[in-house]
Amino acid sequence: MSTTKKKKEAVAKVPATEKNGKIEMVNIFSTTYGYYRYWIRQILAESGISKFRFVKEPDSYNGKIAVAKAEVDKAKREFAEYQKKNPDIKTMWQ
Repeated sequence: MSTTKKKKEAVAKVPATEKNGKIEMVNIFSTTYGYYRYWIRQILAESGISKFRFVKEPDSYNGKIAVAKAEVDKAKREFAEYQKKNPDIKTMWQ
Protein backbone atom coordinates (compact mmCIF):
# COMPACT_ATOMS: atom_id res chain seq x y z
CA MET A 1 0.00 0.00 0.00
CA SER A 2 1.42 3.39 -0.94
CA THR A 3 2.06 6.11 1.61
CA THR A 4 -0.38 8.51 -0.03
CA LYS A 5 -3.17 5.98 0.28
CA LYS A 6 -2.33 5.48 3.97
CA LYS A 7 -2.40 9.25 4.54
CA LYS A 8 -5.81 9.54 2.86
CA GLU A 9 -7.19 6.74 5.05
CA ALA A 10 -5.78 8.41 8.17
CA VAL A 11 -7.41 11.71 7.24
CA ALA A 12 -10.73 9.98 6.67
CA LYS A 13 -10.66 8.53 10.22
CA VAL A 14 -10.36 11.93 11.94
CA PRO A 15 -13.53 12.66 13.96
CA ALA A 16 -15.65 15.59 12.83
CA THR A 17 -15.55 17.07 16.35
CA GLU A 18 -11.86 18.02 16.08
CA LYS A 19 -11.00 21.70 15.92
CA ASN A 20 -7.45 22.70 15.08
CA GLY A 21 -6.19 19.23 15.94
CA LYS A 22 -7.94 19.09 19.32
CA ILE A 23 -10.95 16.95 20.14
CA GLU A 24 -13.88 18.93 21.51
CA MET A 25 -14.71 17.78 25.05
CA VAL A 26 -18.14 18.08 26.72
CA ASN A 27 -18.81 18.08 30.48
CA ILE A 28 -21.52 15.53 31.23
CA PHE A 29 -21.66 14.95 35.01
CA SER A 30 -20.34 16.37 38.28
CA THR A 31 -18.34 14.13 40.61
CA THR A 32 -15.41 14.07 43.02
CA TYR A 33 -11.85 13.23 42.09
CA GLY A 34 -11.86 10.14 44.33
CA TYR A 35 -14.83 8.61 42.50
CA TYR A 36 -13.25 9.45 39.15
CA ARG A 37 -9.86 8.01 40.08
CA TYR A 38 -11.09 4.72 41.51
CA TRP A 39 -14.33 3.87 39.69
CA ILE A 40 -15.56 6.20 36.95
CA ARG A 41 -12.36 6.03 34.93
CA GLN A 42 -12.57 2.24 34.97
CA ILE A 43 -16.24 2.25 33.89
CA LEU A 44 -15.46 4.52 30.93
CA ALA A 45 -12.39 2.56 29.87
CA GLU A 46 -14.18 -0.80 30.00
CA SER A 47 -17.04 0.54 27.89
CA GLY A 48 -14.67 1.49 25.07
CA ILE A 49 -14.73 5.26 25.48
CA SER A 50 -11.23 6.43 24.66
CA LYS A 51 -11.32 10.20 25.22
CA PHE A 52 -12.32 11.33 28.70
CA ARG A 53 -10.87 13.38 31.54
CA PHE A 54 -11.61 14.98 34.89
CA VAL A 55 -11.98 18.79 34.93
CA LYS A 56 -11.21 19.93 38.49
CA GLU A 57 -12.82 22.94 40.13
CA PRO A 58 -10.18 25.37 41.43
CA ASP A 59 -11.27 25.43 45.08
CA SER A 60 -11.98 21.74 45.87
CA TYR A 61 -11.58 18.14 44.74
CA ASN A 62 -14.94 18.28 42.98
CA GLY A 63 -15.16 18.57 39.23
CA LYS A 64 -16.79 17.37 36.04
CA ILE A 65 -16.40 14.35 33.81
CA ALA A 66 -15.59 15.45 30.27
CA VAL A 67 -15.82 13.12 27.26
CA ALA A 68 -15.33 13.64 23.54
CA LYS A 69 -18.38 15.22 21.93
CA ALA A 70 -18.83 12.21 19.65
CA GLU A 71 -19.04 9.83 22.64
CA VAL A 72 -21.43 11.75 24.94
CA ASP A 73 -24.48 9.57 24.26
CA LYS A 74 -22.47 6.38 24.64
CA ALA A 75 -21.02 7.54 27.98
CA LYS A 76 -24.43 8.52 29.37
CA ARG A 77 -25.84 5.17 28.24
CA GLU A 78 -23.01 3.30 29.97
CA PHE A 79 -23.51 5.22 33.23
CA ALA A 80 -27.27 4.56 33.14
CA GLU A 81 -26.65 0.86 32.48
CA TYR A 82 -24.10 0.70 35.33
CA GLN A 83 -26.61 2.23 37.76
CA LYS A 84 -29.31 -0.16 36.58
CA LYS A 85 -27.03 -3.18 37.14
CA ASN A 86 -25.82 -1.88 40.52
CA PRO A 87 -28.80 -0.22 42.26
CA ASP A 88 -27.35 -0.66 45.75
CA ILE A 89 -24.14 1.31 44.99
CA LYS A 90 -24.03 4.98 45.94
CA THR A 91 -24.48 7.41 43.04
CA MET A 92 -21.01 8.63 42.10
CA TRP A 93 -22.10 11.25 39.52
CA GLN A 94 -24.92 13.73 39.18
